[in-house]
Amino acid sequence: MHGQSHEEGLSRGAPDGAGLMSPVAPSGGPPPGLPALTVVVLNYRDAAATLRCVDSVLSSDYAGALRLLVVDNGSADGSRERLEAFAARAGGSADPAAGVEPAGSGTGRPVRVVASPRNLGFAGGVNLAWTQVETEFVCLLNNDAALHPDCPRRLAVTLRDRSDLGAVWPYDAPMSWHASRRVPDPADVARLRNGTSSVTGTNIWLPLLRDYRECFTPSGVCLMVRRAQIERPFPGEYFAYYEDVYLGWRLRLRGLGVERVPEAVVYHEGSAASRHDAALRPVLAFHAEKNRLANLLIFYERRTLLRLAPLLLLDEAKRCAGALARLRPPAVARALGTLARARWWLLRRRRWIAEERRAVQAGRVAPDRDILPLMSGRLTPGQGPTGRTLNVLSLGYCRLAGLLVVELSGQSRSPMP
Repeated sequence: MHGQSHEEGLSRGAPDGAGLMSPVAPSGGPPPGLPALTVVVLNYRDAAATLRCVDSVLSSDYAGALRLLVVDNGSADGSRERLEAFAARAGGSADPAAGVEPAGSGTGRPVRVVASPRNLGFAGGVNLAWTQVETEFVCLLNNDAALHPDCPRRLAVTLRDRSDLGAVWPYDAPMSWHASRRVPDPADVARLRNGTSSVTGTNIWLPLLRDYRECFTPSGVCLMVRRAQIERPFPGEYFAYYEDVYLGWRLRLRGLGVERVPEAVVYHEGSAASRHDAALRPVLAFHAEKNRLANLLIFYERRTLLRLAPLLLLDEAKRCAGALARLRPPAVARALGTLARARWWLLRRRRWIAEERRAVQAGRVAPDRDILPLMSGRLTPGQGPTGRTLNVLSLGYCRLAGLLVVELSGQSRSPMP
């Protein structure tokens, strides 16, 4: 932004009803310095990973004011106490229990721990932190990730200089690169699996979008947004999974772009919460399925939903067949139970979904025809005979129904199945 802060250049007036604030174009002027930034990190029973993540933030070369908010999601395993001890010493020595001296512990950058008495999930934990964020920019960062030192700066510069963007996110590199601070070379960037969501809500991680900076939504692993544009990031009902799709889709409907910045790098381990608490896995599977469907019901225009109905029915049949194909009866029962519980949840929450939909649609600027070219018409990322058959059928239907998805828009890097 030029010549003024985002708090001046973006209205904090009436939100769109779903928590997204209306943007106001800023005036011209010389480019400012880096905006004040808050990094929000959630912890659940993994203080060691969270401290590694926090250390990477405190060790960054970010030249603007930087604050860290750590939400402990009802860990009850001593994590909160370890994090609070480190936060108390953030300007001096490290938490002795961490086993290492965090390199960023002497930066003097404030670290605050917010404790939740229960696990609110990613969505609820971020919402809890959001009420206490006062800086112009906010970065949401998974605790099983670590930042390259220049990652926050590169993201913030892009967001600062591009008023057309609502969110930016970095190159997601494996954690094995972290020790050497490896960054992607041009060949790595060229191989980016710049996938997208299918029209039925499935993640299609194939090299679909021709421009590797282009994307439908950001990744919740690490993303940066303007605080002034977002009243509430996620519905608390989502708990975890597909909440980043919710946020990105909302921004898209308001005419704001989402872009990957491959020069910025985050190192990511993945699946930290479920790895440390096996009991969470079926819970997370349930939330993923009901959130996937909720997004479709909330964001599509009514006529788009009607045109998609045959594909949605085919996708339902595919999912049921996939559950029945499991080798062991207990696995079949669990998979079918997850599908059934997710749909029962949607039925019981139909009033909430209707209210959320009304709020989102009231703030819409971009029609579905502008957004569908960022989405895939495939039903599955599978490349086997069954997957190819399903995708041929689904893409053929998209062509007949006039749904201009990425494969039919001339923007795809991947050949048709």
